[in-house]
Amino acid sequence: MVINMAVRKKRKKTAFEEHIDENGDMELSVLRDVARDEVVEIMSENQGNVGKILNGIWKGIGILFLLFLLFSSVAVINAGEVGVLLQFGEVQGVLHPGIHFIVPFMNNVNEMSTQIEKYETDASAASKDLQIVSSTIAVNYRIEKKDDGSILTLFENFRGGHEARLIQPMVQEAVKASTAQYTAEELITKRTEVKSVISSQLKEKLSIYGISVEEVAITNFDFSEEFNNAIESKVAAEQQKLEMQIELDQKKIEVQKMIAEANASAESAVLEANGDAQATLIRASAEAQAIQKVSDSLTEAQNNEGYLTWAYIAKWDGEMPTVLGDSDLMIEMGELEDSGEGDD
Repeated sequence: MVINMAVRKKRKKTAFEEHIDENGDMELSVLRDVARDEVVEIMSENQGNVGKILNGIWKGIGILFLLFLLFSSVAVINAGEVGVLLQFGEVQGVLHPGIHFIVPFMNNVNEMSTQIEKYETDASAASKDLQIVSSTIAVNYRIEKKDDGSILTLFENFRGGHEARLIQPMVQEAVKASTAQYTAEELITKRTEVKSVISSQLKEKLSIYGISVEEVAITNFDFSEEFNNAIESKVAAEQQKLEMQIELDQKKIEVQKMIAEANASAESAVLEANGDAQATLIRASAEAQAIQKVSDSLTEAQNNEGYLTWAYIAKWDGEMPTVLGDSDLMIEMGELEDSGEGDD
């Protein structure tokens, strides 16, 4: 269209120039009339094309508007989320995961996460023995998606600011209340118990607002420098005491071992002595029984003369005695032999 206009302009301009060459004395008014006629002709020729362009623009705008309305009338709620349906800013209900149809420009949907979220904050409190304790608390929580009433209440009251306006003050209060029940040393030795107390308090208070506390963790405990030095000194003293106790226990074990060995030796000696005595008694009894039997076999008078005779014979080495007699008269057998030889 622009090319045609340029060609027509060029063609008319050439004819006009020829007309000027032929009529050099043409008046200025005639020139203005010719120029006006040229403009009117060009505009009339292109008016239809401009209308078509405008119609195309309006159709495009209409199609885009329809597409906008189509997409605005559909709300998609993803898994792990819920939607709060608003109508001109007023809460109407809760939309659960899926596709929902709404009225454009009238309805609006605000998403809220029902997944497990982590909130971490620093807290400072005084222990039972008035030590300043700084701690870092991490809370894993989630919004209960099954309770529509709690979701609506939470949205109406906090509009997504429940961490800063609800959970954070609750954590501070629970930490202060729990820390005051323990000494600074107990906060270290009973860390699991302290965490359990804080968790119980948070679960009780946040459940009112439809928030479920899944886990509470104490990620850090900080004390004053003086208290840390005192703890180190105490730990060193306890370590030294433990080493001394171990050494003492070892010595006690050695003493007990020595006592046990002595007792064992004494018992062994007693047992050996008892054994010897028992053996002696057994031997004596056996000898007595043997004597009694021999004595009974040698004499019917039941005295010991027969036994003595038997014992004498048993111990006789086969040689004749060198002396005969009793205590009043002792005769050597050698003298008797000498006197016998003299008589011969």
